[in-house]
Amino acid sequence: MVGTLPPIKGMSDYCIELTQALSKHVEIDFISFKTLYPNFLYPGGTEDKDKNFKLKTNKNIKIRNLLTYYNPFTWAWAGLSAKGKIVHLQWWTTFLSPIFFVIMLFLKIRRKKIIFTVHNVLGHETNMLDRIITKTMFAFPDFFILHSTKNIDKMEEIFKIKKERMVRIPHGIYEFYKNEEVTKKESRKKLDIKDKTFVVLSFGNIREYKGVDILIKAFAIVRDEIPDAYLIIAGKPWIDWNPNQKLIEKYNLKKNVRTFLDYVPMSDVKHYFQSCDLVALPYKEFDAQSGPGNIALAFHKPLIVSNTGGLPDLLKNKEFVIEKNNVKQLAEKIIKIFKDKKLAEQLSKDSREMCKEYSWEGIGKKTAELYKGLK
Repeated sequence: MVGTLPPIKGMSDYCIELTQALSKHVEIDFISFKTLYPNFLYPGGTEDKDKNFKLKTNKNIKIRNLLTYYNPFTWAWAGLSAKGKIVHLQWWTTFLSPIFFVIMLFLKIRRKKIIFTVHNVLGHETNMLDRIITKTMFAFPDFFILHSTKNIDKMEEIFKIKKERMVRIPHGIYEFYKNEEVTKKESRKKLDIKDKTFVVLSFGNIREYKGVDILIKAFAIVRDEIPDAYLIIAGKPWIDWNPNQKLIEKYNLKKNVRTFLDYVPMSDVKHYFQSCDLVALPYKEFDAQSGPGNIALAFHKPLIVSNTGGLPDLLKNKEFVIEKNNVKQLAEKIIKIFKDKKLAEQLSKDSREMCKEYSWEGIGKKTAELYKGLK
């Protein structure tokens, strides 16, 4: 497998869970990055040195921290030294395309079977060059793993990949963020939030497509109905924060919006999710599955999501899948959950049920079965 492992960020949380689940079925030679790309390209830096952010190894896992973005010899060596009949690469950004291109070139020469897990069919801020690069990269793999049927359809539509070369294996829940048990009261005390306040959470790197501005506008309506409600916005801004701050000031929300505008270390993630009553993902455009959404499931939190990418797959109750960019609808759904405690409890139970569908044990088994079918 080629991907990232701690302390590198990238796809490390996904790779931790997948590798541990897969290691029950196969031996894994994991080729990871020593350095991913220059820090200036990744707001908040490329590393998380939290002591709890790590892969639990066993006899079936061998890790080689080999790849560096600045040394093409490490790319070539990865392609030349990869063991096993199948090489499984994690694909999420075209920034890494030169590295993956070289690796796969040597893998093809060695007649290895190549699997791509495509986390993003298109980049989050895509353009024509991004599409051309992606199409070039997609010419190499023998088989593709996608997280949703929508993504399979998009792969066929945009890149003309035949459906028989693709399979849906869901994105698993991120249980490892629950590295220790804490109560809602303890987490709220840590974040300085009142016990009996209704809290909505927006979590993760702040990028234009995530619709934080939509959530702030909707929350202004919520605050008028629920005066002591709180909105927590936690994550490192990848865009200019000032327009969002102006919205907070425009709607006089300073007392109701708490911002934590920095990267959240792995061990602190649990406090944000334990503190909240629901998680909102009003994404404007999206072609993947959501890390924060999968963390929300792990903490059994009610979710409101927009009808984009794989987000609707996270919910059993589709009433809480809203139209993108619909401020009024988002506000109405938040208020409805606040006013109906039985509904909130049912949505929490739904999230707990979804955890079974997205268990890593099942995902590891399905992935191992795919390997056997390709040998």
